[in-house]
Amino acid sequence: MNREQLRQEKQQQCNARIAQLYEYIPALEQIDYTIGQKNVRMIRSGILHKNKAEQQALQQEIETLMQERHRLLAQYGLDEQIYKPQWNCPICEDRGYLEDGTLCTCYQQERMQEMLERSGMSVAMQQYRFDNFYLDGFDKPEDVQKKVLWCKQFAAQIVQGTCKDCLFLRGDVGRGKTHLSTAIANAVLEGGKTVIYKRAADLFDMIRRYKYEEGTQRWNEVLEKLISCDLLVIDDLGAERTTDFVTEQLVLLLEERNYRNRPWIINSNLKLNQIQDSYNTRVSDRIMDRATILTLERERSYRLEQAEQRMKEL
Repeated sequence: MNREQLRQEKQQQCNARIAQLYEYIPALEQIDYTIGQKNVRMIRSGILHKNKAEQQALQQEIETLMQERHRLLAQYGLDEQIYKPQWNCPICEDRGYLEDGTLCTCYQQERMQEMLERSGMSVAMQQYRFDNFYLDGFDKPEDVQKKVLWCKQFAAQIVQGTCKDCLFLRGDVGRGKTHLSTAIANAVLEGGKTVIYKRAADLFDMIRRYKYEEGTQRWNEVLEKLISCDLLVIDDLGAERTTDFVTEQLVLLLEERNYRNRPWIINSNLKLNQIQDSYNTRVSDRIMDRATILTLERERSYRLEQAEQRMKEL
């Protein structure tokens, strides 16, 4: 439902509520009818007759009727708000923009939520931020801090449309790759840009389904979204079952995004030489051609430490 339809629905609900009110308080309907008639007469008096004395007299009568309406509403525990639609956002009255033309915060939040849903990121992933990426436990926290700063700048450049880099983020399981890549994705989304975030296994399963089951037109639409979104994140590359199909599609995505200067992030437990062994040199070459390689190293898995802490709290 678009915003104009929403406003119409809210107005219809308001009209229905007032109609029910008239059935309950018939005198209120008569007052409102009389106010309406006098308003019409006042407009005609000003436009056609230019009779200021008549206008003033009618204005006084309308004010008296308004006072009577206010008294009658108060008698039933109501006020003038009963005549106004119950907008989802009273600030912009569900228009999505303010009087000066700026976007309302409700629309910005709605757009953000829509982009989040389209990104493939779960609601829980919204909690992953740069400011809660803790450095405790890393072998060289000062080096990791520099990498986090690079990632912040990377996200800012994507939002500004000036990014020329991509990111290959590697490290063993539980070292913070997903957290850091999601923090980047969240910053990009908040900047109003589009993100697609997929685990590698899910991504290639989706590609296979659309390519062979959904028809050429639908597949082309999906492929275009994967290629043209402002940021593509492929999480956990190497955990999926590697096949010629997977390699072919990975090369296609990287080549097309590199050609269009569209940034991407790949998270993987694998080193580049292992990428070459698992896929082929075309994949590793496309990664080397565009990506900054950041490695996260810590002695133990962050998830394991969290699990142990939860056990202590029981």
